[in-house]
Amino acid sequence: MQQGKGVIMEPDELLALEASAKLYQTIPDYLLEKKKKSSLELALLELIDALDVVEYRRSKESFLQSIQYEIPYHRKRMVLKIVEKYGLTTQEGHVLRYLANGRDVPYIADKLVVSTNTVKTHKYSIYRKLGIHSSQQLEELLSRKDLV
Repeated sequence: MQQGKGVIMEPDELLALEASAKLYQTIPDYLLEKKKKSSLELALLELIDALDVVEYRRSKESFLQSIQYEIPYHRKRMVLKIVEKYGLTTQEGHVLRYLANGRDVPYIADKLVVSTNTVKTHKYSIYRKLGIHSSQQLEELLSRKDLV
């Protein structure tokens, strides 16, 4: 255990903090195209690995396992699978993508440049086709592993 100025941290927590600092320092260079994508990927993987060690020590569970179905790529893939499996229209697919990311009707209407009533109609149609009645049920559907 490391101690300094009233803060007590485990060695693996210090490693996670160092990895997050490294990632934080890498992002501006990546955005300004001074560093390649591989540098950012490596820093991100190092942070995830460090957090995985901390989480395993705390709960005996993997950090990555607990977030894997929340990763944007996975959610995007799940939305595409749902659109295909349930025969959603293109516009319903756009609305579903925003709903899957927790966006509300006014936000979606603004981004898609349509009325809130249009978004509500699409949302109702999506829920009907999916056989659900709430955003919580949508979240449960998006988290299902059997759709992957």
